[in-house]
Amino acid sequence: MTDLPYALPLMRENVERNKSSWKGKDLPCQRIECKECDWFQPPPINILFGNANEEVHPDVILVADCVWLSPLIAPLLQTLKTYTVDASTKVIITYQQRGREAHEEFWQGIHDLFDVVVVDTERSAGLTKPDVFHVFECIKKM
Repeated sequence: MTDLPYALPLMRENVERNKSSWKGKDLPCQRIECKECDWFQPPPINILFGNANEEVHPDVILVADCVWLSPLIAPLLQTLKTYTVDASTKVIITYQQRGREAHEEFWQGIHDLFDVVVVDTERSAGLTKPDVFHVFECIKKM
């Protein structure tokens, strides 16, 4: 999990508090790390994964509630472009629309870089959501 430095202590605390809900269960992931990622100067993805000497290709990148200010859209998109080396990485994005300008800028930018499929949460999970909540899956255009 990543965020800016000010948010990391609370993220780590929440991971510790919720460890009992996933630790020791029969799940493929048994480790959660909280690391800094500033979209204006993102670290190489292999550093985020702790593999300084290895090439890293994540299976999934989850972007949650990260679209709200227009000045952050371009750096977020550039970071996603950099971290998705090929079409094997799926990007799942969910956010609440807080303003038209940021939403439209993000929507245009994400479609320029990725093939985007809107997730029908009612059909796939039986969840209804307000129109201001967005969930979609993206695969990098090659």
